[in-house]
Amino acid sequence: MSTPNPTPQPGQQTYMAPVADVYAAMVQMLGFNASFDLVHQDEQSHAVTFSAPNLNGLFTAKVVPGETAASSAVEMTAPIDAGEIAQQLVVKFYKDLGDQLMAQTAVQATSAQTTVMSMPTQQTEVVPPVPAANTAHDAPHDGQNTPAEPGNHRASKNTFMAMLTDNNPGKTSTMAVAALVVAVVFLIFGFVALGTCPPISLCIIFAVIAAALCAVAYLKTQPGKKHGRMLTVIAVVSTVVGLVLSLVGGLTGGSVSNSTVLNEKCEDIAFPRDGISAKLPEMKKITGRISYEYADHMSMKVCGASEDTFDGYLADIKKAGFTVDYEKNSHSYRALNDEGDKVRLYFDDDDSELSIEIESASYIDEREKENAEYEKKRAEEEAQKKAKEEAEKQAEEQKQAEEAQKKAEEERKRQEEEQKRIQEEEAKKQQEAQNQAQSGGVTPAVKEAMDSYESFMNKYCDFMEKYTADGAPTSMLTDYLKMMSEYSETTKKLDDMDQSTWTDADMQYYLEVMNRVNQRLASVS
Repeated sequence: MSTPNPTPQPGQQTYMAPVADVYAAMVQMLGFNASFDLVHQDEQSHAVTFSAPNLNGLFTAKVVPGETAASSAVEMTAPIDAGEIAQQLVVKFYKDLGDQLMAQTAVQATSAQTTVMSMPTQQTEVVPPVPAANTAHDAPHDGQNTPAEPGNHRASKNTFMAMLTDNNPGKTSTMAVAALVVAVVFLIFGFVALGTCPPISLCIIFAVIAAALCAVAYLKTQPGKKHGRMLTVIAVVSTVVGLVLSLVGGLTGGSVSNSTVLNEKCEDIAFPRDGISAKLPEMKKITGRISYEYADHMSMKVCGASEDTFDGYLADIKKAGFTVDYEKNSHSYRALNDEGDKVRLYFDDDDSELSIEIESASYIDEREKENAEYEKKRAEEEAQKKAKEEAEKQAEEQKQAEEAQKKAEEERKRQEEEQKRIQEEEAKKQQEAQNQAQSGGVTPAVKEAMDSYESFMNKYCDFMEKYTADGAPTSMLTDYLKMMSEYSETTKKLDDMDQSTWTDADMQYYLEVMNRVNQRLASVS
């Protein structure tokens, strides 16, 4: 388990916009930014809470008044154990918020300038220029050749100017005004892009929109159409300049900004020589930063490092005795010394930084003890949770079993009542059959079968009474199986008889036997 790396809390970032505008831009940016997830917002204090994917902890950002009424500042706090990832996310947050403010300002400027520039579209009276007298034709011909160069020069100059201006009377073209407004906004965007890092695709899309409006405005201000050619020319020039500036900003602004941030994080530092840090080889004249320093553990980064720096310091580390249980690859090294102190080296070739960490044996033992206690506590809580769930499960199962037993008891009572009712109805029917039976005796075969069946059932009831009275001994199981076999033979003989040929006396006798058998069975059960 690595020691938490406290992240220095970022300072304020100032924006040239009122608090309400910066807060609105911040909420809008968080709502559509894939790198952040908005968790909570407070309009009264102009504060938001947000998180970042794959990073534990929450960020907070609060907009406060700036030094002037037209400015404001954003105060940020980051998760204390997020390390450098949090710092990079803070830089991205400030940059994305600046882009959002820039886009908001561009939309507001477009609306305002459209309102101002719409005034020239009103009806105006344009006086056409008075054509100059052509002295070449009015002069008397004296037979000499008159030079034609001055006339030709004036015609060429007028043709070029006609492309830039127009003599169209009437209203100014609305498309020319719109093209100029969009071009001016794009030009402002280009200047802003020099200090930020806008996407190249955004610059090109903005330029295509402005160029399309310029083309339509040029067609609308052809000779004989609406006035506004000069506005179109200004819009074209502004679009070209804005495109160049935005592309330069998009291609170089990001690298300059990132370099500035990296340089701000590095400064001249003295190598720590107190506590556990004294066991490390000292590096002279370095720039970097100390993430944290305690008596028993320390972490720092050296800026401007190279692979040679890593290899050289690794050799010094080994000479200092950190060679026990080592793990090494091309950019990292981890090992212990004889006293159990641990050192870690990591070289980041992307940022040209060398990370150095050291922990004392006592600190490692204490940390492992804390981890063991935490795991023990977590296991106990998990066991308690499982025991509670198991108890709840058993209680639910017992409740279901009791409900099932209750339903079974109710079903048994219902069946007994139903059986009793059937027996009573059967006895009544038999009595009625006896009263209405025709004269004559019972068929010998029927009487034999019914007597055999009744005899067996009486035998079975005697067996069950003895079986129950003796406490259901296992020694009677064989007799019970034999009796079941005999029962099958007896009932089969009865079932094979064709009852459709029975006389009323046969049926009456059958009912009498079955009634007696059922009554005997009822007494046994």
